[in-house]
Amino acid sequence: MAGIQSDTLDRLERIVDDAKARRGQSRLLNHGTPEARSMAALDVVRTTFLPRIIQISNEQDDAITLAVNNGRVAGMTEALMDGVQATPPETSAQNVAQILNMVCSGSGIQIHSTPPEDGDDIVATGLQLSAIDAAISALEPMSAPPAPSEPSGPETIESIAEPTTPEIAAPAPETALCADDEVGDGIAAQFYANATKVSDQRILVSHANATVAGPDGVLTQNLDAVQQLMDDLLAWDADSDQADSGPQLIILRSQAQEMPSLTICRDTEATTMTAHHTRRLGSVVQLWKSLTSNVNFS
Repeated sequence: MAGIQSDTLDRLERIVDDAKARRGQSRLLNHGTPEARSMAALDVVRTTFLPRIIQISNEQDDAITLAVNNGRVAGMTEALMDGVQATPPETSAQNVAQILNMVCSGSGIQIHSTPPEDGDDIVATGLQLSAIDAAISALEPMSAPPAPSEPSGPETIESIAEPTTPEIAAPAPETALCADDEVGDGIAAQFYANATKVSDQRILVSHANATVAGPDGVLTQNLDAVQQLMDDLLAWDADSDQADSGPQLIILRSQAQEMPSLTICRDTEATTMTAHHTRRLGSVVQLWKSLTSNVNFS
């Protein structure tokens, strides 16, 4: 259990460390070499856990557009060279690395992140970033990059208004929420109550007042990371502008079988998060099905 706590903490820390990249729609990359800019762009992809369309472009009208989910590249949807749209090649690590490095060899590199259009689903499987990293490292070094445009700097150049969530307060020792009184008896509260079948690393957050319940563990001990993820989920809801208010099951599946995964169950009243071994994903899905089999979401 110590291993899963350590691995989960590492993943939660990455969420917090990359908060700035996700909370603005656009940002500039001003690293010194094309390879460094390519790696910086991949870092944004690596820490994008919710479905997004990410475009990396330069001032020379070159661009690559990637469909991203769960820190993986699900597809390369667009490639522009000198402003001319090209047919995207097969989404392989080598092709993504080559086009990304070509784009990042220009000046004024910008990353723009938007939600999928029309609620399109982006699969949570795809290219692992380690394969693209290796493909970039194997490329021949590019020539010296053009001088960066003015002004330069790491500041976000376009941002969106961010909805806010109440600040999460630490749970009192040996206390638990009363589901009926504080977070209702919805799917999220039921998922929390039954998640012991999957893992003891769990937390329940009330949307009304950010009250927290959960056993002492990696999630309840790292509320800053939980808060960041709650903010991300709220922003995701806001910019996806979906009318569906039914419960959601979000699975942040680890890229490696031996690493922990994070499952999030949400409804209008509360959010439950549980960290568990990836091999328990079947149990997670079965729990979700058992709780929602007789629920009318309309």
